[in-house]
Amino acid sequence: MENNLIKEEWINGIVMMSPRPQYNHMQIEGKIYMQLEKYFNGKCKVAIESSLFLTRDNPSELKKDFARLKELISAKKAEIIPDIAVYCDKEQIFKRGLLGIPQLIVEILSPSNSTDDTEIKKETYQKYGVPEYWIADPMTKKVFVYGLENEHYELKGEYKFLEEEIKSSRFSDLVVDIKDIELFEDDDDDI
Repeated sequence: MENNLIKEEWINGIVMMSPRPQYNHMQIEGKIYMQLEKYFNGKCKVAIESSLFLTRDNPSELKKDFARLKELISAKKAEIIPDIAVYCDKEQIFKRGLLGIPQLIVEILSPSNSTDDTEIKKETYQKYGVPEYWIADPMTKKVFVYGLENEHYELKGEYKFLEEEIKSSRFSDLVVDIKDIELFEDDDDDI
């Protein structure tokens, strides 16, 4: 498989390979991204498919300590590429992507690797303390919103494409409209 058709992520030293997103994935990602960007309006940054190096270390201090930063990157413990990440500390930005813990992560499922997002990444985000995690599922046409409570994710809401708006559990006035997302209907997932 050509490198430009896959994205490589690492969790606990294990590589996870994902195919490039399909049409429905990109439609959902674009729609959610635009509304998050408008809502945060520069107060927080919204990143699409940026490398995220999860760590509880202070990003400012980590960037000043080249040896520790290099160790974090080479350890391959949690180098993830979330579909969308919201971070409110500009110190989290560095040459390779983002450092630390975003305030919100959105993952959009693909038929070939949905377990990565619903189990492996969910457990990893929970372990590192990502406060809010959304899973958008084009197959069931639903978005699941999880909030971190006592170090565990709890389902805070389940929203249907074409019918409802997503309500954030962390940002009280954040609402994302998914009523007019156009999804491609196809019965053959093998193409």
